[in-house]
Amino acid sequence: MLKLRRITTGASWIPQIDGLRFVAIVGVILFHCGGEVRMRGLGTIVPGPLVSWLDESVRWGDRGVILFFVISGYILARPFLREHRLGGHKVKLGAYFLRRLTRLEPPYVVSLLIYAFAEHFDWHTPLHVLLPHLLASIFYVHNLAYRQMSLVSFVTWSLEIEVQFYILAPLLGMLYRIENAALRRATIAALIAIMGVISLYVGPVAHLTLLGYAQYFLAGFLLADLLEIPRHATRQMWRWDLVSLLGWPLIFYLPPAQTTYAWFPFLIIPVYLAAFYGKASNWFFRQPFIALTGGMCYSIYLMHMLIISTVFRAVKHLRFDNGGLTMAIQMAILACSVLLVSTLYFVLIERPCMDPAWPQKLWRRLHLQSSNSNI
Repeated sequence: MLKLRRITTGASWIPQIDGLRFVAIVGVILFHCGGEVRMRGLGTIVPGPLVSWLDESVRWGDRGVILFFVISGYILARPFLREHRLGGHKVKLGAYFLRRLTRLEPPYVVSLLIYAFAEHFDWHTPLHVLLPHLLASIFYVHNLAYRQMSLVSFVTWSLEIEVQFYILAPLLGMLYRIENAALRRATIAALIAIMGVISLYVGPVAHLTLLGYAQYFLAGFLLADLLEIPRHATRQMWRWDLVSLLGWPLIFYLPPAQTTYAWFPFLIIPVYLAAFYGKASNWFFRQPFIALTGGMCYSIYLMHMLIISTVFRAVKHLRFDNGGLTMAIQMAILACSVLLVSTLYFVLIERPCMDPAWPQKLWRRLHLQSSNSNI
């Protein structure tokens, strides 16, 4: 039997979570890099074994999005779990929502403005067409208002679903009031299963809402419970690394079927647990480059499609006799460009917003400058 150890010391969970974010964002980047090459460049690339292998390897990389949903569920669950089960401070809802706003909104809005600028001046979309979509995206209602992904930045569809979950998370946090651990976890697991089944039957419009993905956020709630309040306490074990070796390929290579995404959360949860409890897995996900890159995933996710589509204009002219080599090098250049430019975006735009006190500091600075100008 695989045993669990308690993970509650300080912020020891952060490197592993950032490492899991790394896997998720790499999957998304490779999926879109491969898609860009296939749609805009593969027609002139000679097919071959390497082309087929690369194509198959990144075909389901978009599952990185649902991996993000589980991570978001875990992060949002922890404060409510600490409040109701671990004697932590009461979550103040005003502070909870304000922190979501000050941490996530500025990078999000700036990215949308950059995309809108490119859409208008580079792709010549008229302003009267663009502005309503921009406003709907800024207020996270584009999926519902237009029943499709955003014209400005289509990757924001998932962020609109995340916001819906942010609003419901305090209510779902009441699940942690169930004192009996077995009953509590069984209740959350049942909700995951129920929402997974519901997601199979919702229409295409509802699928762009939380109804299509609630099971993954709930999986994060169950993951938090398992990590914070385990029945057993022990050190990391090699047997958990076997879970990683078997689980990760299944996540990214298992062909989709009608019922796949209904039970997928129950595959993701043990694989995530292995990131904490496996000796090799824990070591891998705590590596500085892995954790640092994963920590920048929000900036990378926001900006990666604009970078890919822009850089590909130059990359598509880079050709070799070997079609597989052409595709591999084009994808590598696109991925490296995403990392470099997104790092700059992270440093300039997102990282300042990670300071919870940045609005007060900015206000004091502006007030001081205003006072000095009046002297």
